[in-house]
Amino acid sequence: MKRYFLISLMLAFGLASILSGCKKPETDPFVEFESKLKELPQVVSVTKEETTDFTAKYKVFFEQPIDHDDASAGTYKQLVYVFLNHPDSINILVTEGYHAFDAQRVSELVPMFHGNQIVVEHRFYGESKIDDDTYRYMNADNSCDDLHEVVTSLKQLLSGKWISTGVSKSGLTCNMYRAWYPNDVDVTVPYSSPFCIGRYDDRAAQALAETIGTPEDRAKMTAFLRELLNRREVMVHKFDSVAALQNIEFHIPTEKLWDLHVMDYRFAFWSYSYDINDIPALDASDDEIFNYIIDIDGPEAWDQNYEVCQYYIQAYMELGHFRFCTAGLEDLLIVDDYILDNYLKYVYVPEPVGDNFSTAMHEKVDAFLRNTDAKYMFLYGSYDPWLYVGIGEEYVNGDNIVRYVLPGGGHGTKIANFDAATQKEIKDKLNEWLR
Repeated sequence: MKRYFLISLMLAFGLASILSGCKKPETDPFVEFESKLKELPQVVSVTKEETTDFTAKYKVFFEQPIDHDDASAGTYKQLVYVFLNHPDSINILVTEGYHAFDAQRVSELVPMFHGNQIVVEHRFYGESKIDDDTYRYMNADNSCDDLHEVVTSLKQLLSGKWISTGVSKSGLTCNMYRAWYPNDVDVTVPYSSPFCIGRYDDRAAQALAETIGTPEDRAKMTAFLRELLNRREVMVHKFDSVAALQNIEFHIPTEKLWDLHVMDYRFAFWSYSYDINDIPALDASDDEIFNYIIDIDGPEAWDQNYEVCQYYIQAYMELGHFRFCTAGLEDLLIVDDYILDNYLKYVYVPEPVGDNFSTAMHEKVDAFLRNTDAKYMFLYGSYDPWLYVGIGEEYVNGDNIVRYVLPGGGHGTKIANFDAATQKEIKDKLNEWLR
């Protein structure tokens, strides 16, 4: 009896030892993620940074082809931020149209899904500069290929579903990216995304003249704009003084540039939801009026070295831009017609850039939206002029392509700005698409 007891005891201890030896040691998914991130073939550097909004944050540089169709053009380093909650979480991909601005904030989609946030800086911006004064490599093909390379690499480490998103030009970038690579992401959510027809699109100008704001608001705006033009001499002097302090040089005479600035103010006012009641009275002092204008729209917007000026170059080449609204001002404008009709060229575009405008991007995205079953959710504000040169109702089908327009909303419209019932509808739709 004793013998059998000892044998049983030995077998029990032996089995326990075997099971213990077979058990894999637990690994920290974040340590493993960081290690594998550094091993990705295109990754040239990884820096872990502090974060209070996520479990981990990595500043990553990917080596990318300058021209994805021609390896002989060389490579550049593209900045990507990876904000991690867990490698299995849903991934919110921010397809920047500019610098990595969104690395400073958390997309409202992140807390909805306790997701990760990946921010990809656009080529030619910030730390993702390319030495090319012709800007021939700053096109939709290359920027979408950049995103595809980043997402394809990160999918080896991140197992969750993907939502691409962006605001304004970044929204247009994610719209283009979906058309180029439909299967890279599961859902696309562009905010305030432009989609201009041609190099200069008239639709925003018409909306500013006839639709945006109440008739009384538009009349008040026009009267104020006329006052700005009637005070041209003193305003131009002040404008030049501020520009000189900022070492800004204009490329057309300031007295003519003032016309463009006044019309640009009308666009910016409605776009960024300023209060019509804050507009100075028509008999206000020169200083009061000028200081009000300069706080909303300063001279840096007309500088070729402005940090987002590359956008105007890309708009000139393939994205398109809005035409200025001259309604109610025609008799006071002195800017030459050829400048007014092609202001991007005379104000922003450096000489090495060619004059050709490609419609290929617009045609490709247009055809894709009309025929795809990809899941799209577009968000706009009804007072944002970009709505009127954006994705129109002709693309909306209520099934896989939906659009929400916030009454009175501007360029910064978010899901959180809608009423509770609409917010629930939006979140339910996103959850349905991500099942």
